[in-house]
Amino acid sequence: MADERRAPLPRTILVCGILVSGLAGSVHAQEQVAPPARVEATRPELEAIAAHPPKGMSAGDLAAVESRLAVGDFTVGDKILLYVAGEETLSDTFPIRQGRVLMLPSLPPLSMEGVLRSEADSLITGFLARYLRDPQVTVTPLVRLGILGGVVRPGYYDVPAQSLLSELVMIGGGMTTVANMKRSKVNRQNQEVMDSKAISEAIANAQTLDLLNLQSGDNFDVGVQDPGKNLEKVQILTALLAIPLMIVSISAIAK
Repeated sequence: MADERRAPLPRTILVCGILVSGLAGSVHAQEQVAPPARVEATRPELEAIAAHPPKGMSAGDLAAVESRLAVGDFTVGDKILLYVAGEETLSDTFPIRQGRVLMLPSLPPLSMEGVLRSEADSLITGFLARYLRDPQVTVTPLVRLGILGGVVRPGYYDVPAQSLLSELVMIGGGMTTVANMKRSKVNRQNQEVMDSKAISEAIANAQTLDLLNLQSGDNFDVGVQDPGKNLEKVQILTALLAIPLMIVSISAIAK
């Protein structure tokens, strides 16, 4: 896990969801989900939020945006998937190491301090261009998330930050028979940062993990049915089934 952590967001998490609806003005119908216009928040977009917070935005959400602008998106332990055409040693998954630096084979350390995910592609490509001629580079920042609760294969996964929130369920093997999305939530260090309503809105609006400002170490807890209610149903059914047996027993005794 990362040694350096950004300040946790408060319960009202949809910072970049506000950005999408407030700045971009895009509206997605729940019946027909359109692909996101973009997958990562840019610095100008975050700066616009910091300068003119949307109506209803909490002080905690604003502080989170300002922190993101100040320290960037990468913490120690995060990973970046690289593909460099013709360069096998550089085509791999590399972690962010102590000091928030990216260490690539036989190359000097590259600082990721203050870098947003949307800036990683151009930064790394420019860095490699110092040592390679016209490098063809694909950069995929990964977010390590817990996909827990009502999924077939709960666990921790390194997921592309450009993934849709809805894709996490399939990464976890799909929902179990007792899953209940209406009880889902996202937790960060034992603090709930997205409730089921926010998750439903994010899925309907085709929000990516980056736009939702999810961080490595967050847990997406897919809800499960209330076992108490199921037990109550079983008890009621058992009681109803027992009534005819009691009537038969009483009749037999009377005879």
